[in-house]
Amino acid sequence: MIRRARSDIHGHGVYARVAIPAGYVLIEYRGERITKAESARREARRLDLVRRGRDISTMSFRLNQRYDIDGRRHGNLSRYINHSCAPNCRADKRRGRIWIVTARDIAEGEEISFDYGFRFRHWASNPCRCGAPGCPGFIVEASQRWRLRQAIRTRAT
Repeated sequence: MIRRARSDIHGHGVYARVAIPAGYVLIEYRGERITKAESARREARRLDLVRRGRDISTMSFRLNQRYDIDGRRHGNLSRYINHSCAPNCRADKRRGRIWIVTARDIAEGEEISFDYGFRFRHWASNPCRCGAPGCPGFIVEASQRWRLRQAIRTRAT
């Protein structure tokens, strides 16, 4: 149903092998269940490498207030799904698991994407390459994109 291939958005992506209808449960986002403290430690290490010029993607997903899922370890194809500011999928959390569900019909060959929903405080470390109309240029949860646009304007002056 889906396959991994090079992406115009970033690195590798996941693509539909066939047309997929809206509301279809596509795949579970799997990985190692880690505490928030361990997640913060891994993210700090990743950001340090990014500052040194490495292009290392985030593959951690907020599960709940105590745990995250690190898709880099014990993950599956879902870890290659890229972010988009105009996604065709959404992430549903159900009973301690994360499912990627199609938000609309997806055409054969179309890249699968969902909104990563990163918090505003990390905006500068997470550039967005989705190219969607209205993309603010950084990965920030949709409800906070107005703050991002304001911060970018302030920074430019």
